[in-house]
Amino acid sequence: MKNLNITIYSIKTFFLLIISCYTYMKICNMKRLKFKVVTLFSIIFASIISFFIGEKLDSFFCVIFQLSALLVVNALNYNRKIGYIIMNTIISLGISYLIMCTSIIISTLPNIIFKIKNDYINLIIIIAIFNLLSFTILNMKKIQNGFIFINKKMENENLDITLLNISMVILFTMTLLPTKNNQIGHAVFATFILIFIMIITIKKSLDAYYKQTLLIQDLKDTKEKLEEKIKEVEQLEKENIEYGKKSHTLAHKQRILESKINNMMNSEISNELNIKDEVNSLSKEIFNKKEQADLSKTGITVLDDVLRCMQLECIDKNIDFELKINGNIHFMTNHYINEEELQILIADHVKDAIIAIECSDNVNRSILVKIGQIDGTYGLYIYDSGIEFEENVLNNLGKKPITTHKDKGGTGMGFMNTFDTLKKYKASLIIKEIGKISKNEYTKVVMIKFDSNEEFKIDSYRQSKN
Repeated sequence: MKNLNITIYSIKTFFLLIISCYTYMKICNMKRLKFKVVTLFSIIFASIISFFIGEKLDSFFCVIFQLSALLVVNALNYNRKIGYIIMNTIISLGISYLIMCTSIIISTLPNIIFKIKNDYINLIIIIAIFNLLSFTILNMKKIQNGFIFINKKMENENLDITLLNISMVILFTMTLLPTKNNQIGHAVFATFILIFIMIITIKKSLDAYYKQTLLIQDLKDTKEKLEEKIKEVEQLEKENIEYGKKSHTLAHKQRILESKINNMMNSEISNELNIKDEVNSLSKEIFNKKEQADLSKTGITVLDDVLRCMQLECIDKNIDFELKINGNIHFMTNHYINEEELQILIADHVKDAIIAIECSDNVNRSILVKIGQIDGTYGLYIYDSGIEFEENVLNNLGKKPITTHKDKGGTGMGFMNTFDTLKKYKASLIIKEIGKISKNEYTKVVMIKFDSNEEFKIDSYRQSKN
């Protein structure tokens, strides 16, 4: 610094401070540089005074003065919080010094090549390189809208701390130029500045820790709320399935009751008017429906009602319906399953058998219901000549409501109810696929056994072939 005259040093410092103001503007994403006449003269004055401070004291106090001058200029030009101005001013001056040092290093190349001895020509080269680098770097695409982390109210505290410390290192590196013997004053100011930096660093570190703690707490709260919502959804799904089961059961009971009422009304009217035979005869002629056979009686009203209802539905759809009762059904309902649950089992699986037949083009349209003691065990067997179960239906039985025949009235709730009943009574379910569609044989049978084995088995001729 001793070897440079006041003019050269002041011009270089003037451009350094001007570029620092421009850097401050770019950091804060301001669209234009605010410059008052007083500001311009302040920078010129600071550039000249900076030379004398460097001459009389050392480069340390020179950098402190330049920083102070920029703080005053930025505070006058921009209405921001003082902490915001201090941090950005330190960063902007640090960046400018870094670019200036780079420019000086680059300028040595033409000096060596052309052996330039004139200080003013060297200054022009340095200033030209300095301005070119500054405008190129500060107008790069990635930072053309300023430093994002600063524009967003300093949300990224860790990056703030890093950039602030780097800038201070650059500034204090500049003070390692030749100095006069003023070690005591140098140490006092250096201690003061280091304490100031430490306070800022600690404060911003605490802010970062506080924000991180809040973020962790927010994430924890969000996770807990999400888990609560998931549990609510699962509970609603469970309630929906339970509601579907109850609706499915009530629909069976309603249909059975309607069938019983209609049958009673038809019977009374026919007896009173003596036209029952004529109506039956006319029905056969018009619809060519199968004749209603008298069913065996279980001796339990709710069971006889559902079996009669299923028989009437089969007759309506031109399906043969056969019933075989073995043993004492009262004993079965007293010891193995109650009357209403057995009623629903019959309704569910006969309805499934009807749908299977309706979806088939088999000429053999028949259903056989066996109830009571079968092969030494009380149970319910339902045979039909309809289509086989689809693979995805078999894979999801009892897990979720599934049906491939919604258009025929299937809901998938029948087997959901069945598995609840099986679990309650520790009963077994065996689905046996007898063979392909045949005009002489049943295609499958659903066997429910009250044997306390809790077995679920699928026995299919298709599996044996595989």
